Amino acid sequence: MSAPIKLHRVRLLAAFATIYIVWGSSYLVTRIGVLHLPALLMGGLRYSSAGALMLLMARLMRRRVLPQPGEWRGLTVLAFFGILLTNGISVWAAQYVASNKSALLNATVPCWIVLLGTFGARSHRPEWRQLVGLACGFAGTVLVVQPSGGPHPDLFPQLMILVACLNWAVSTTYMRNVRSRLPMLTLLGWQMLLGGVAMTLIGVLHGDVARWHWSLVGALSLAFLILFGSCLAFTAYAYLVRRTTPTRLGTYGYVNPAIAAVLGWLVLNERLTGVQLLGMGITLGGVLLINWPRRS
Repeated sequence: MSAPIKLHRVRLLAAFATIYIVWGSSYLVTRIGVLHLPALLMGGLRYSSAGALMLLMARLMRRRVLPQPGEWRGLTVLAFFGILLTNGISVWAAQYVASNKSALLNATVPCWIVLLGTFGARSHRPEWRQLVGLACGFAGTVLVVQPSGGPHPDLFPQLMILVACLNWAVSTTYMRNVRSRLPMLTLLGWQMLLGGVAMTLIGVLHGDVARWHWSLVGALSLAFLILFGSCLAFTAYAYLVRRTTPTRLGTYGYVNPAIAAVLGWLVLNERLTGVQLLGMGITLGGVLLINWPRRS
């Protein structure tokens, strides 16, 4: 095996390990953070700060920082779907939904990616195994969302998390198909900065400034989300979006929920009912079918 191929594989493994571990633990950290800080303002400061750091890093590395006039449209789309809608909804819902359940609902992202992956310049047609996996994934989600068969207080926030998952899939599919000459650090920096500023403004209008009170736990949570959950993990994810297939990329959909469920149980004493565990198994089984390697 040549040195370039070995280096490519090492980078891929490092990127996958990053999104597995960092994003798997981000559900817990976000849940803790919104218990100490106003959700929307915290999310806005997270992404605007991370975006500014990414652009500063691009500048120090002498990468192009200012987009061309025709590149603002793509950046706006990515900021709107990938940051403002996806993460704005998710951080708001984290106030009402346990971190382990939130992670399980986010396991549907690979299902949405497969569906949306049938469109665009790099489209592909799902195989029968992926179609069965899609059916299992959504069927298991129904059990996770509505385990008791009746209404419960966090139903609407859970449904909104599913909307956020769809928006994340839209952002991922768009990033795969858009042709941008921007350096990756610049693209991510502007995406997070634009989305973070918009989320911050919404938080200010929502009255989060009056409810903001610093605490050590809140500050540490915000710092983790800025440096690791945003700067590091988003860079790894964007690297994988353009260098691996949607099927392989979707593997984080069943690794992250497992990590989040264990951490939620250990740290916050979160529990899942028997029906929810059944739904978890069906959903993750569906995601596994979607990502099952195809033999030649």
